[in-house]
Amino acid sequence: MTTKGKPTSDFTFKNITYRFLDAKESLQFQSPCLLTQIHSPNVLYLPKKRFDMPKADAWVTDKKGIPLTIKTADCAPVLLADEKAGIIGAAHAGWKGAFQGVIERTILAMISLGAELSDISAMVGPCLQKESFETDNKMKSLFPESDFQFFTPKGEGKYLFDFEGYVVSRLKACGISKIQASHIDTYTTPAYNSYRRDPLDPARQYSVIWINED
Repeated sequence: MTTKGKPTSDFTFKNITYRFLDAKESLQFQSPCLLTQIHSPNVLYLPKKRFDMPKADAWVTDKKGIPLTIKTADCAPVLLADEKAGIIGAAHAGWKGAFQGVIERTILAMISLGAELSDISAMVGPCLQKESFETDNKMKSLFPESDFQFFTPKGEGKYLFDFEGYVVSRLKACGISKIQASHIDTYTTPAYNSYRRDPLDPARQYSVIWINED
C-alpha cells in the first residue's frame, strides 16, 4: 500500500471517499471535522457536521457528506468503511488508545449502526514503524505476554515495537479480514509530521473519510 511515500489502495469504493493526507496536503484541506484527541478509547456518533472539537479519539457516522477527520504525527490513523451498509469510522490509534481498545470500540459503534464485520474494510495510514519505535521495559510490561511478539529486543532493556503490526493484529482479532496498511514511516518520511522527530512542532497531518453525497 505504498508508492513513493504515498499510501495507495486496492480498495475501490463507489460511494465512499478516503484520503491519507501528508503534511502539506493537510494545510490545504478545507473544513475538517476534528476531535480533541486525548489518547482514549472514546468513540462518538456524528449525525451532522460539527466543528466544536469534542473530546474523543474516534467517531462513526451513517450520514452523507460528513468528513470524519483524524490528526496524527506518529500515531496510526485507522479508517473503516462498510459501503454496503453505508457506515464509516475513523480512529486515532496511538499505542495507548489501541491498547485500551479504541479500534474495537469503533468497530462496535459501526456494528450498532448496522455494519457487518464481513463487510468492513480497514485502512491503516502512515505511522511510526518498527525501526523508529524504540521503547523500554516500562511500556512492554503493560502488555500481556501474548503481545510480546511485537517487541524486538535491542539490548539494555530497550525494544523496537512493531506498532503497525500491533494495530493490524487488533483489527484481525475483531474479525476484520479486509485490511491494508501503508507501511510508511512518519519518522523517516519528510512529507509527514512526526512528533518523535520534531517534538516541538505542533503540526499534524489529516486522515479523512466520508460518504459521498448524491
